[in-house]
Amino acid sequence: MGYVLTDEQREWLCRWFPEEENNRLVAASGMSHSTLHRFARELGLTKSDEGIRRIRKRHGARVKKLCEKNGYYDSLRGKPPSEACLRGTAQMWQDIRDGKREHPIRVLKRKSPGKYRKYKQRKSEQRKEAIRKDRIRLHFGLSQKTRLNLCYNGYGQAEHRKAVHRHVFRKHGYIVEHGSDTVYYNDETDRRPRMEARAAKYGLRVMEAS
Repeated sequence: MGYVLTDEQREWLCRWFPEEENNRLVAASGMSHSTLHRFARELGLTKSDEGIRRIRKRHGARVKKLCEKNGYYDSLRGKPPSEACLRGTAQMWQDIRDGKREHPIRVLKRKSPGKYRKYKQRKSEQRKEAIRKDRIRLHFGLSQKTRLNLCYNGYGQAEHRKAVHRHVFRKHGYIVEHGSDTVYYNDETDRRPRMEARAAKYGLRVMEAS
């Protein structure tokens, strides 16, 4: 036989269901969420407009307090995350690695497939844009912003390595002209013999500046 309400419990539920959060009702009554919803359907109970307004107001206040505590508002103002926030984030990922907690993206995929598809689409577009910008950087001998192993517009890995070497040469004081495969050094250059030897494999010549 299932859970049966007494007259007193029925009166209590009819009094507070329209105005209180379900979590509070579950904690106060000892029912499960499914049992609470079953009795609400049987009794025709719904949240009142005023109850919904108050619930949202209380929920907003709790969220605000939590955001202030974990430093979310400070992060929006450009301040670094608080120590409590960093510790909480580290603990969350440790719990995920230990199997004590489900990954947030898996939770999203299971509970909201539509939002998960939009999330994947947005991440795919962001990745494509990051790759496009990094290929432009490599073409002009600049450093990458991502850790992806890229090839510039199908020219191959050799062209990619050449662009990387040109950038590293420039950082060590070599003279690197745009569009040229010749790299020059002078008395102020921090010479790197091993790097110079490797660069020769990709068609770069290292010469002393006249």
